[in-house]
Amino acid sequence: MEKTDSLYALLQNQNHTDSIQAYYTYTEREKYLHHAFQFVSFAIKHDYKVICIEDDSLYQELLSQLSLVYSDDLLKNITFYDSSEFYLASNVFKGEDHSSKLLNVMKPIVSDGHHLMMWGHIKFANEKAILQQLKKFKDYCDPFITEHQISTVCAMNGFNTPAYIQTELLKTHKYFMTDDEITKSGIFKMGYYHVEEELEKKRIHMIEQQNRQLSIDNEKLSNAYELLSRKKKEYRKLLTELPIATFITKSDCIVYANEKALIDLELPNFEFIQDVNVFEIIQFIDHSIKDQWLLSLQSNQDFQLKEVELILSNGQVKTFELKSMRTWYQGGEAILHVLIDLTPYKVLEKEMIRSEKLNIAGQLAAGIAHEIKNPLTAIKGFYKLFKLNMGKEFYYKIIEDELNRIEQIANEFLALSKPHSNVFEVHSISRIINEVKTLLETEAILKGNEIITSFPESDDLLIYCEETKMKQVFVNLIKNAIEATTNGHILITAKLRGENVEISIKDQGCGISESALKKVGEPFFTTKETGTGLGLLICDKIIDTHNGTRMIESTKNVGTTYTILLPLAQKHLSLDADSPSYSKQYF
Repeated sequence: MEKTDSLYALLQNQNHTDSIQAYYTYTEREKYLHHAFQFVSFAIKHDYKVICIEDDSLYQELLSQLSLVYSDDLLKNITFYDSSEFYLASNVFKGEDHSSKLLNVMKPIVSDGHHLMMWGHIKFANEKAILQQLKKFKDYCDPFITEHQISTVCAMNGFNTPAYIQTELLKTHKYFMTDDEITKSGIFKMGYYHVEEELEKKRIHMIEQQNRQLSIDNEKLSNAYELLSRKKKEYRKLLTELPIATFITKSDCIVYANEKALIDLELPNFEFIQDVNVFEIIQFIDHSIKDQWLLSLQSNQDFQLKEVELILSNGQVKTFELKSMRTWYQGGEAILHVLIDLTPYKVLEKEMIRSEKLNIAGQLAAGIAHEIKNPLTAIKGFYKLFKLNMGKEFYYKIIEDELNRIEQIANEFLALSKPHSNVFEVHSISRIINEVKTLLETEAILKGNEIITSFPESDDLLIYCEETKMKQVFVNLIKNAIEATTNGHILITAKLRGENVEISIKDQGCGISESALKKVGEPFFTTKETGTGLGLLICDKIIDTHNGTRMIESTKNVGTTYTILLPLAQKHLSLDADSPSYSKQYF
């Protein structure tokens, strides 16, 4: 469609044998006033008469602007009518009455030989038959307007005028005007209201088409509802038969639970928990997790924990993997919770750890027997000297030291092999490593190796851990270093790294190939002829439960370095803030 920059430009370029009938839908008062000013200004400059049917307040503002440019004599060319009184004096818009009224205003001006332009702000109440009344209004007025080449602007409020009325008006006006542009109407039809029979036929045909389309749409909608109903049944069946514990809550109250949830949470039936607050059914052992859970869900974020201990309503403690996410259920927002019972796997894991500990204990037995044999030989020799009255007093000191040595080794061996509870306490990492060194030093010596430790002078390397499990980690790693090294050094260091403790175990052994290094930590993978492949797997699990990480670097025929990072039990200022971050793979 052809567009014009402004109403004034369109009026300026119009053909003298033609007139402009524009339908104007406005939304901004300032722009509306500007267009009205242009329209009236054009008429005054060309000595045309103007009929302005407008709101009184807006007309007074328009007149005030015109008076700054034109004299009072020129402004007398404007005939003003209040639009509310003109169209809504009886609160009803009547096509015949109002068209007659308008014709009575236009005819005297035209009869006197004046060229006429008209700006009309049409108003009507929300009558049901307004379209029919507009038709009558246009039927009477349009022939006169066309015959006398009267340029008109028919203005209506774009916010209040229904779309179907605007569409009809575009069919009877050559131009369509908005606050920002004016363009030819793409649906203008000459003599549109003067072919009533044809119009009615088209209307009936259109209504029939619309009815047929409505019938098709209703059928599609019915099929969609049926499909939706079927999908809802399938969805519910899926939840019910899913072999994973699933339940749904609204405002923290349980509104749905499948059979697996009842089994895993050890509940008698759904009626027992329906509409019950979820925290009466399950409780977090770590209360801080509950706050994190609620905060995540309130922030529209999913919440997931790979491992969490829950206290059930019967008092039993079980371990689950938990995931909660927002969903829609029974016409409202809800939260879907998925629980995977890890309790059987945790029992199996504990058995694996115990089995591996007993395996380590068996491997340590030979070295410990040799370690104990030496002090026993010395004690036995001094005892014989005492029996022969050949002993000296300083021999007592030697005997006492040797007995203490035997007791220390025996205690460490028993502590490692006995069952233990999951008790986390603050321990010195330096002390733990030294006690493990005591157990393994003899085994290292038998292979010609020396275990060297390096710790800070002030023992502030404190971690929050389960002591026996942490000892098991270092026994595994140091034993691996001993077995891989012959006539070499095994260097164990511990230092602060930010808010963590960094422990490094470096050997001078045979190293690990690049291909094998990628598999280290996988179940049942081992480079030893008699290994089980579970040692490092269990170490990784223990380190993970202590919120730590492990890294391994190795070069074939040069050696291997294991590095462990564990969080400090208490906050320290970073002593190594500028240290480069790790770029190696963590397992």
